[in-house]
Amino acid sequence: MTKDAAAVAAEKVAGVVAELTARVKRYDSMRDPRAVFAYTYFRLTSDLAVSLRTNTLSFAAPEWVADLSVSLAAAYFTAMDSIDAWLDQNPRPGGEILSTDLPDTIPKPWRDVYAASTARHSYVLEEVLFSMMAHMSYDLPIALRVRAAHGDIHHHIADFHRMNDLLAASIDVVQDEIAARYCRQLGFLDRWFTRDDELFTNYGIRVARGLAWFNCDRLLDPRATAEVTGSISRTTAAFIAEFRSPDDWKRRQAFRLLRALVPSRRQWPPPSTPVEEGRPSR
Repeated sequence: MTKDAAAVAAEKVAGVVAELTARVKRYDSMRDPRAVFAYTYFRLTSDLAVSLRTNTLSFAAPEWVADLSVSLAAAYFTAMDSIDAWLDQNPRPGGEILSTDLPDTIPKPWRDVYAASTARHSYVLEEVLFSMMAHMSYDLPIALRVRAAHGDIHHHIADFHRMNDLLAASIDVVQDEIAARYCRQLGFLDRWFTRDDELFTNYGIRVARGLAWFNCDRLLDPRATAEVTGSISRTTAAFIAEFRSPDDWKRRQAFRLLRALVPSRRQWPPPSTPVEEGRPSR
């Protein structure tokens, strides 16, 4: 790897960070629940940009890592832009929106996530987990397939695993920052959701990304493409349903009581709060 290659790769990812910064500011100003995951995504991508610039993880092909980051972000940006286009035509009345109310121009997992965020009691932890599921189970296999169209991805699996290390190592710090920015009571809610938030952990990140790699392989097989496309389209809705209606009846009743009695736990940072607050130095 050359120094120039690392610098070019870092610059590409910095472009993604800049776009995420703008979206966090916009969603915060709108008090749009999408701000929570946008901030999470911003922080994780910022860490990736720093790692590329400093060569912390010794990526063998930093340009491939950067191109995957760009392709993955493009899938997310396209979905969010489609939601914005629908909202422009259908100003949100303040009530709950169903996934079926949203157009097919929005990928189904993101329709499911946005609809879930409009529920009367939608929590910050949910917004991170549901969006993370859509992004990793749906966007990531598709982004990997995009990179596969430019050449065999399998000799990049070591770099893909290094990205897992980076993301997994960042999760605890990012969760603390989300709590400080959007939900000071996140620690309290985390105790309620302790068995359901495994996706947002070191282990969960690795499992989700490993499954995404497997599903990319399936997408590349013409005999499996239709089946896996349907599967990854349905995964997020199933995750949301299981999270909000756990099999254990005691926890299910506790969740219902919590939602009935506790007001929204979301807070919004003051307008003057910089998005970069808490971000690692470069």
